[in-house]
Amino acid sequence: MSTGMVPAVSRPLSISLLLTLPILTACQHYDKAAHFAAGAAVSQIVATQTDSKATGCAAAVGVGILKELVDDVVDPADIVATGLGCSVSLAF
Repeated sequence: MSTGMVPAVSRPLSISLLLTLPILTACQHYDKAAHFAAGAAVSQIVATQTDSKATGCAAAVGVGILKELVDDVVDPADIVATGLGCSVSLAF
């Protein structure tokens, strides 16, 4: 969108995705779910700001790669889980 505002329909989705991150990351058992939620949030926010779902997906993958670069142990499955989060923005 050219106005730089998040549309009212996607605002609740973006907020709910962001609010679930602390809950998911508190439980290591749900690591891949947390990565998915982070990718979904990033993708949705970027897609609504740029009006491009492809850019949102690229941002989700980029965030997944960058996050793993700062980890002590790189887990390729974490990158995939974060990137797959863009399926949320593709669905809307």
